[in-house]
Amino acid sequence: MADPHTALGIAQIVFYAPLVPISIYLLIRNWSYRPRTAWYPAVPFTTIRLASGILTIIEEQNPGNRTLIIVTIVFLNIGLVPLVLSFSGITRLVVESSLKGDEFKRSSNMLKIIRWNIIIAAALLGTAGGFAGQAEKATTQKTLSIVAYVLFAALVVGLIALCGALYHGNWAKEGDRIYLKGALLASIFICIRTAYGLIGIFEASGANILTSIWSPLFGSAVAFCFMALVPEYIALCVFIYLSVYRLRSCKATQLNETDCEL
Repeated sequence: MADPHTALGIAQIVFYAPLVPISIYLLIRNWSYRPRTAWYPAVPFTTIRLASGILTIIEEQNPGNRTLIIVTIVFLNIGLVPLVLSFSGITRLVVESSLKGDEFKRSSNMLKIIRWNIIIAAALLGTAGGFAGQAEKATTQKTLSIVAYVLFAALVVGLIALCGALYHGNWAKEGDRIYLKGALLASIFICIRTAYGLIGIFEASGANILTSIWSPLFGSAVAFCFMALVPEYIALCVFIYLSVYRLRSCKATQLNETDCEL
C-alpha cells in the first residue's frame, strides 16, 4: 500500500493531467482577450502541480537524494504564485473594463505594484527552496521564506480589498461583476493556502523542514492535502470557469476590440 505522500503524488497526477491540456486550450482561445495574466498562469500552475506529483513519487522511492528533495520542495511550495497572479489578472480585467479617469489610474498603478511584488516574492520563495536541507543556511532560508509569504499575504489582502471596493462600490459594469464574484470566491481558498504557507515558514523552515508536520514533503500529508492541495484545486477551477465564461461571453455577444481585447 502506498504511503500518504506517494498517494498525494498519484492524486496530483490524476487530477492535474487532464487540466494541463484544458488550460493550454483555454489560453490559446483566450489569447486575444486581454489581460493575458488572467489566463496564462493556469498553464504553468497545472504543469507545476503535475510535475510535483511525479517528483513526490520519485522522491519517496529514492529517499535521501538532496537535489531531488530541493526540486520537489520548490515545486510543492511555489504553487501559490500562479494563483495570486491569476487573481491579479482577473482584477485587472475588471479595472480596465469598468474604471475611467483617476479611479482607473489609481487602481492600475496599484495592480502594477502588486505584479512586481509577486515576481519578487516568487524569486525569494524559489531561492529559499534552494537552501532546503542545508543546515548552515537554515536561518537564511527561513528569513527568505518569511519575507516571501508575508509579502504574498499582503498582496492577497490588497487584491481582496480592491475587488471588494469594486464590487460593493458599484464601480464595476454589470457584466464584469461575475469576475469579481469569482475572484472573491477563489480568494477564500487562496487565503487558506497562504495560511498553510505562513504556518510552514515558522514551523517547517530551516532545520525543521525534514521533521515538522507542516513540511509539504516530510510532514502531515493530511494537512498538506486539505490546507494546500484542495484549496489550490478549487481556486484553479474557479479561474478556469471564469476563463470559459470570458471566451463564451465574448463570442456570444460579438463584442468589439475595446470590450474584449482590453
